[in-house]
This record gives sequence, structure tokens and C-alpha cells, in this order.
Amino acid sequence: MTYRIGPTPHIMVYDTTTQTIAATNTAQVITFNTTDSTAGISLVTSGGKASRITLPAIGTYIFVVSAVVQAVASNKTCSIWFRKNGSDVTYSNTKVVCLNAEPTILAVNINLECTTTGDYYELWMAGTATTAGIYAAAATAGPPAEPGVPSIIVSVTQVA
Repeated sequence: MTYRIGPTPHIMVYDTTTQTIAATNTAQVITFNTTDSTAGISLVTSGGKASRITLPAIGTYIFVVSAVVQAVASNKTCSIWFRKNGSDVTYSNTKVVCLNAEPTILAVNINLECTTTGDYYELWMAGTATTAGIYAAAATAGPPAEPGVPSIIVSVTQVA
């Protein structure tokens, strides 16, 4: 007898563009333009924006988020948080103060969420300047040659 266990539901999405704050102190959704791998979990477009990470089943999922946060001017803030089905997730916010206008700050947020079938999660951001946001960088020829840097990467895996 042979048993086959299907792949664990997972997704990895990222965005290769810079996304800056459209209007200060106003929440805006973060979008993705690339799905690297997926099994069971999907990235859904709503209102023309690929932003909704939709979960297939009741369970516990781990979200790992990495974003390159920058502002052209010093001492500006950028906040990134989760929304579940359109509502803010309590205490999911990460606020970054951008110092010296350098894109050297990397914000990492790990969040466990229990869900019901069809729930979706989005990442939202707001900032104190329209130059604040998440910044991508192109690949370089080197030396050494380096791959491009996405503005944001999100990995989601079902853990229970």
C-alpha cells in the first residue's frame, strides 16, 4: 500500500516595483506582481489590485513578511499591517522610522492566524510622507553580480 500526502498549502508572492505612499496618513493596500510558488493558497485580484492572499481551509498559517522600507526625507514613518477580510488585525502593525533617507531598514513581521475557509488577508501601509514606502532595486552587473531586490516578499504556509 502506498500513501501520498499532498503538498502543504503555501504561497510565496513578491513585488518588483517601488510602492510609495499616495497620500500621507491614508491607508493603502500593498500589491504583488509575482507569484513564485503556490499550492492551495491563492493570490486574488480585487479592484484591479493583486493583493488578497486567500486561504483554502480552516487552520493555522504562518505569514512571513520582508519589506525594504525607505523615505527620501529623514525621520518619516511607514507602517505596515495585516487586514483580514477588510478589517485591521489587532496588534499586527510594524512602524518603521526611516532615518537618514537610506533604504537600509528591513522590516520583518511574522504573524500566526487561525482562519475559516475562504478568508483573505492583505497587507496595508500608511506613512507620514509621499516619499515613504517600500522600495525595490534592480539587479546589478557587479562585481559581484547581484539579483534584484523586491520591495516586499510574503510567504504563507499552513502549519496546523
